[in-house]
Amino acid sequence: MSLWEHLISSVRPRALGTGLAATACLSMVVAVGVGATATADPPARAHTAPAGAYAGPAAHAAHAISVNDTAYLRTADPNSTSSTIVEEGKTTGTLPGTVRARLAVGVSTVNVGFTIYLHGGSISGQAKAKLNPGSGEYASFKGALEVAHGSGTYAHAKGTGNVYGSLNHYSYEAKVQVIGQLRY
Repeated sequence: MSLWEHLISSVRPRALGTGLAATACLSMVVAVGVGATATADPPARAHTAPAGAYAGPAAHAAHAISVNDTAYLRTADPNSTSSTIVEEGKTTGTLPGTVRARLAVGVSTVNVGFTIYLHGGSISGQAKAKLNPGSGEYASFKGALEVAHGSGTYAHAKGTGNVYGSLNHYSYEAKVQVIGQLRY
């Protein structure tokens, strides 16, 4: 097992079976009202419209997916400092694309603002993670993530999840895994 794999496996929760990845569920209940009409024939009788005859407003179908993505990031801004790092790279998994992130690294936390660029739109949000600075070349972090908005296909994106990762102190390369739920 490489050092990189060891670092990532050490920050993942031991029981993913109880996490968001295992609770992928989408429940949509669509209530269709069937109107009753009264006829002029005595005695008044109620008639029900045939199935599919309801002409009320159409509901917008929402999408909900379980996300398990990994991003490989490199420094995008040569002026990045050790406390604020601008990174970009590729994401693989449920939502493949590219990502640009701004990591504000503190003594014990990492705050991240990010945008993922996908086919059909983008997704933006933030994450806050607890930092384990480590004693060598790598630091690890884990925390919570929130999707705030998006564009295009993902214009109404909202979601939550967990974020796990490692960061090289010298090259600022990072590997980040996100596990969560997305609605759009």
